[in-house]
Amino acid sequence: MAAFVGRNESGKTTLLKALHKFNPGIEDPYRPQREFPRERFMRDFRKPGDWAVCAVEFELSPTFRVELSQRLNVSPPTLVICTRYYDGAMKCSYQASISDQPIPTTELAMALDTFAKAARRLVTPSFDREMQTQQLRTELSAWAVAKKDILVPIRDLKSEPGIAILNQLRAEANLKMNPLAGDIVSQLINAIDDILGKASSRPVQSQLEAAIIAELPVFIYFENYGILESAIYLPRFLEDFAKHPNEPRTRTIHALFKHVGLNPQEISELGGGEAALARNRGDRVTDEMIRRDQERKELRSLKLNSASLSITDGFADWFGQRRYRIRYDADGDYFRIWVSDDKRPGVEIELESRSKGFQWFFSFYLVFLFESDEGHKNAVLLLDEPGLNLHPTAQQKLISFFDRLSENNTLLYSTHSPFLIDPKNLHRVSPVFEDETGHSRVVSDGWPADRETTFALQAAAGYNVMQALFRSPKNVLVEDIGHHIYLQILAVLCRAAGFDAIPEDVQVTACGGTRLMAPIAALFATAETQTLVLLDDGEGARRRTPLNPSALLQHAGSGVLTVSEAIGATHVDIEDVFGEGVIVPMVAELLGQDFVLEDADRRQGALVDQIVASATRQQILLPDGWRADVARRVAYVWQTRWPEEIPPEVLERAQVLFRAINARLGIDLFNLVL
Repeated sequence: MAAFVGRNESGKTTLLKALHKFNPGIEDPYRPQREFPRERFMRDFRKPGDWAVCAVEFELSPTFRVELSQRLNVSPPTLVICTRYYDGAMKCSYQASISDQPIPTTELAMALDTFAKAARRLVTPSFDREMQTQQLRTELSAWAVAKKDILVPIRDLKSEPGIAILNQLRAEANLKMNPLAGDIVSQLINAIDDILGKASSRPVQSQLEAAIIAELPVFIYFENYGILESAIYLPRFLEDFAKHPNEPRTRTIHALFKHVGLNPQEISELGGGEAALARNRGDRVTDEMIRRDQERKELRSLKLNSASLSITDGFADWFGQRRYRIRYDADGDYFRIWVSDDKRPGVEIELESRSKGFQWFFSFYLVFLFESDEGHKNAVLLLDEPGLNLHPTAQQKLISFFDRLSENNTLLYSTHSPFLIDPKNLHRVSPVFEDETGHSRVVSDGWPADRETTFALQAAAGYNVMQALFRSPKNVLVEDIGHHIYLQILAVLCRAAGFDAIPEDVQVTACGGTRLMAPIAALFATAETQTLVLLDDGEGARRRTPLNPSALLQHAGSGVLTVSEAIGATHVDIEDVFGEGVIVPMVAELLGQDFVLEDADRRQGALVDQIVASATRQQILLPDGWRADVARRVAYVWQTRWPEEIPPEVLERAQVLFRAINARLGIDLFNLVL
């Protein structure tokens, strides 16, 4: 799951729509006249096939790579870039070199040798036909020898000349068919056909590309969730669904019926009455008509009651604001939705009279939960500004809803609401902003300088502090956002790999700098929460931190813990948990140039001090906030890694750190597991 955060007109919608059209669940081609850059359309645009629109990099799963290896007998790539063009064509590129194995002429030559030997041994059917048989022996063996000679210049039968020779040999062999030599000619033709099939098969690179494209996830874009009304005229819905099944409101109504197994056509027909029709025609109403009408109405009531119970139970688990009872009703050709709640259980209100937030969440619930279960498995769901009408607490509930959806589907959403940003997973957030040239940019490894873009992130961080202050009984205060990111990504990876980590209910709060740690610790102390302050302890950390740890002790319920003390080393910072092999390459990537440590640098203390020493020696200016930017890069790269790809020594050091934190907070993981 990932969130794209930015102000209005920053390009969030454009990004999601570009991804959607890359491989849409419902056909939705690119339209160059609307989507090609306007200022370059007349100058540059000629043919749709000349221009790439969207390129997406995918990592092939280990299981799929094994399958490709067995199916195509190649070593498939790990990373693939798939590019969609304006004309709809798609191409794949990868670093691995994939080529077809050549087909030498050896097998064909052996088949001709076998044929020639068999021809020389043909048995005459009778004495008087010996001369005729001998002539056939000579003719067939000579033909085979001559054809073997023409193979000499051919190096690969999987080529145009090779395929031409195979087709020629097959045609000529077919002409040699006769009752006396039928068996040996058939054997030769079978051998030629086998080789011809291999030679004529699609190039392995083309097969690999087709296999990868066939496995690409479908991208499904949701902007208008088709807010339901309480009254649905069934004949009109059936007509609309037949003509425009993907229109937002029609799609939501379809999900409404589908999730509980209701058939709108059947509900409509069960509402019909034979007796009324007969009376309108002037015919006699029979007892049998009345009985059938009654059975149909009873069956419809039963189905609607069962569906009402099902949607009530399911929706209550997700919405969580209060307990609602949803009742489906049908009156003739009208299908109606009534809603009551636990505060006024006897008062039913039409769906459209409920709050906009409730209507949105109910419609969202139907479309996403049930469509993702049935039609969108292994899809990438794209949500454009979800939950705008929801109360902040309901927006926070939406994050949990997204987590559930992302268990089966990758989910990307755009927002500018701080309540739709998960402060525990800031590495999932990618800011989107408009640069000075008017083009949209997505930042995956840092924050832009634009204050409007980062406002939602700042607000989310502030709200997170307040939530931790009043709700979380156990808290860890860290210096800044970089430390926060490092602890969160390490905790996620340790849990995934089976190592000890801090429990998920422990709140990690970034204080925005060391000078704010004491005031914030004091704020937490007034809320009577258990709070631990985690500090770096390198030489640079002591220069940066004019704090006297004893000043924090009066506020921190569980005291102050340094990284050095936690992992049993001397003067180390949080980066030392990862080590030089992880952090230094990220620094080089951030700087856009080679960056290495020498032995003299490594004698300077903590890893951060070593990096600063190396930069000073090389006269390289480290940018402001470089530590936080490196943390974001690490989290961005590692969030898609398999647990076994993480260096075990990093997880082991992280486990030691987390055990020390848990001990200070009085957390017994063994009892928690039990």
